[in-house]
Amino acid sequence: MQSPTDESEIRGNMIMCMQGKVSKYISILVFISVVITGFSGFAYGSSYVLTLSEAKKLAVIHSPEIKKQEAVIDLAEVNKRDSWIAYEQARANYQNFGINSDTLKNAMENAKKGYDAAGYAYDDANVNLENLKLKVEYDTENTYLSLLNIENNIKNLEESYRLQKEMVKIESLKMALGLSTKTLLDQQIQKSMDLEKQLQNLYDSKKTLKWQLNRSIGRNPEDQLELAPVTFEAVKYDNQQFSEQKAEDTSLAIQQYNRIIEDKNKEIEQKRYNASDKVEKLTLEVKQTELFKNDTEYSIKLAIKNIHEKLYLAQKTLVDNRGKYDMAKHNYEIQLTQYELGVISKIAKENSLNALHQAQAAYEKAVYDYYLAARELALAEQGILLK
Repeated sequence: MQSPTDESEIRGNMIMCMQGKVSKYISILVFISVVITGFSGFAYGSSYVLTLSEAKKLAVIHSPEIKKQEAVIDLAEVNKRDSWIAYEQARANYQNFGINSDTLKNAMENAKKGYDAAGYAYDDANVNLENLKLKVEYDTENTYLSLLNIENNIKNLEESYRLQKEMVKIESLKMALGLSTKTLLDQQIQKSMDLEKQLQNLYDSKKTLKWQLNRSIGRNPEDQLELAPVTFEAVKYDNQQFSEQKAEDTSLAIQQYNRIIEDKNKEIEQKRYNASDKVEKLTLEVKQTELFKNDTEYSIKLAIKNIHEKLYLAQKTLVDNRGKYDMAKHNYEIQLTQYELGVISKIAKENSLNALHQAQAAYEKAVYDYYLAARELALAEQGILLK
């Protein structure tokens, strides 16, 4: 098992400026657009520094799901071409040999339906491809920001672990001088062991996320990888009702239901006087499709409601954590002054600084969570529901 000390030594050789730092002046709005520092991924020593924008591009290029969808599009294009040839042949047969033949007329109509369906399938496959690209980008953002957050937590927990080991030494000296007890020493030792376990869990999580990110961008899972910092632009977002309308308007499922309803209603009008026996069945199919459409619209409304609630809670957490960060900064400034005046010990001052770093990390995580919630809403308004 890797020890915290080993990890600290390794981290000491890393590029510390690559830690994701978020401006303390971020306004309380929804973070939709992401602004990346002006450099792309590059090798630095034995490590590879990756920007978020490059990670998203590479993830799209190497995504197995996207490659599968591209194959679906290729097949849909072939089907569309073949169905057009079949329709042209059926139409020529009807025009040349069967103006009065119901069989050839039906064959032509069925071929036309087949061609229309193939065209719809091709168009839908392209829409699904673009939606899938956006989903892959979101998943990459999620992994990238989670990894930045874990790296922040590791840095802070390593410092907590170091300070706790100092507390164990102090308690041991106090006990040797008869100023403490074995029980109090054991408590400090237990705290140190608990921190070591937490660190190991974070190391494992970091390794897993780096493996996932490397794999998603087409690199070997074990390759060295460093992340560039990110900052966010603040933009406003729409109210819930407007978001619902945008989500419904862009939903591929709703568009497909509308298309089916429109086609069947046209067929009903065509058959109303010469094939009335089929009208009843078509009418029932329209009603059934409308019920499916209503269910989908309800699901969209519910999803948008949940996303807006999630966004509201993320904003509240962001405000709360910003307040805690400001308070921790104020407390550290007081502790620093007290230390310089000789009122408190060095370890007390260092504990205060560590508390400030932890508050900053919590604030940065709140910013990341807020950004991801806003991205989820933006995708939903494009007809893409992540869950």
